[in-house]
Amino acid sequence: MSFHRVLTSAATLALGSLALVACDPASATGAAPTGTATTASAAKTPASASPVSGSSRGSAGTAAGGGSSAGAAPTAGKKPGPHGSGTASGSGTGSRAGLCRAGQLTVTAAPVSQPLNHLLITAKNTAGTPCDLGIIGLVTFDGHIRATTPDGIGGGPDVLRPGQSNYEGVALDQQDAPGQGSDTSYLTVRLDSGDTLRIPVKAHVHAPRISVWEPSAADALSAA
Repeated sequence: MSFHRVLTSAATLALGSLALVACDPASATGAAPTGTATTASAAKTPASASPVSGSSRGSAGTAAGGGSSAGAAPTAGKKPGPHGSGTASGSGTGSRAGLCRAGQLTVTAAPVSQPLNHLLITAKNTAGTPCDLGIIGLVTFDGHIRATTPDGIGGGPDVLRPGQSNYEGVALDQQDAPGQGSDTSYLTVRLDSGDTLRIPVKAHVHAPRISVWEPSAADALSAA
């Protein structure tokens, strides 16, 4: 009887211990907290990444949609003229070329077969640096017969790089103008810089008219 009682008590104590272990939350402190922390980290990762993605889209929108960068362009410089950017390199660096002086150019004048009664003036940059030819070269024949200029002259700088030429057309004879005209032996071209060049050329002029400087001979002759 005493032996059976001892076994029964031992068994009862063992079962009680197992029940306590199963009910004790401390026994689950191994896997359960670790798994929960991993899940929380995974959940927080998208939340923390979301503002970065939104910021990137915002920056791209500013650049592409006319934010401060795009809005600064119109105030950074003048509106481009028809002849060029007005910089020595054409890259918009802000290094502006000076007006062309007589010593930087070779200027010639020659009659052309078409159109009739026209001269072509050619200005070539023979210096080693770019220069701004300006808008128009004022032409006078024999020191007193001035060629008329186009209405509404305007435009931006006309930068010639070394070796580059621009052209100006001269219409010599306006048939509907009053008078008979005159035979001349030379003309002068006054540059925007103030320098004047004298060019020997024989021509009969009757109310002559000139174009502005143009990048091609055809454009200059058609505009005169």
